[in-house]
Amino acid sequence: MSEFNIQEVKVHRTLEGTIFEVVTAIILIVMYAVALATKYFDFDNFQGKHMATIVLSVISIVLLLVAYSPKNINIGSEPKNIHQVELSIRTVRIIAVEMAMFCLLMVAISPDNPIIHTAFGVTLVVTALISTIFIHKSK
Repeated sequence: MSEFNIQEVKVHRTLEGTIFEVVTAIILIVMYAVALATKYFDFDNFQGKHMATIVLSVISIVLLLVAYSPKNINIGSEPKNIHQVELSIRTVRIIAVEMAMFCLLMVAISPDNPIIHTAFGVTLVVTALISTIFIHKSK
């Protein structure tokens, strides 16, 4: 059996990937629609909370793009098989959806609400822990 090489892995479009991308796009479109309708983006008084929303939405899109290049995904160690690569790709896509949801919650509720920040941090940590365990136990 030949040695596994992450550099040779190619990611093709799949139904799962398309669903993650469409869901993220819908969430971001709704977020920007709510932001414009509620005048969240008051350009006369542009603050850090506005920049955080924009940056997180861009990061969400970048994560979806990175999912097509698994050699750039850092899971703490070199993946040993294709199943680990598949799980790391899925994790990146899940985190992209989580970031888009966080942006929507920031705009819909309040960017200053500490519960949102706590929930987002806990969600990311739990997602990272669970996915890391699954990735490292997969064979």
